[in-house]
Amino acid sequence: MFRGKIKQTIQQNLRDFFIITGIFGIGTLIFYLSDIKCLFKYTVGIPCPGCGLTRAWLSFFKMDLGAAFTWHPLFWIAPIVIIIGVFAKGKVSKNKRTNTMVWIFIVTLILSVYSVRMVQLFPNQVPMDYNERSLLSILRKLI
Repeated sequence: MFRGKIKQTIQQNLRDFFIITGIFGIGTLIFYLSDIKCLFKYTVGIPCPGCGLTRAWLSFFKMDLGAAFTWHPLFWIAPIVIIIGVFAKGKVSKNKRTNTMVWIFIVTLILSVYSVRMVQLFPNQVPMDYNERSLLSILRKLI
């Protein structure tokens, strides 16, 4: 009975993991093949905090760690967040306060790196450049 529950839980977690990975993969492929590339940047014009992650992972898979960290220095955190989110249901610990603190730390780290990248690279250096063809930019010019 107990082993059956564990097996069922593992199967459910794996199924959830592959569904989420598949959705992200298909979405990334659609944006990559289209002219949009990034929905956030296409809409707002500025890069999102995850800007450069795809290029970072492509560089990582080519064994070019320098380029991977240049594209996005926190590329390595994405699989950790996915694993925690899917397999641990978002819980790092049984302690609710510890979970909250870990997630606050991760979000703070991501936003801090984003802020530094925006100050150092925006608006002229890829991937932190401004998209003049964004919907918001076009709307602003019309008004």
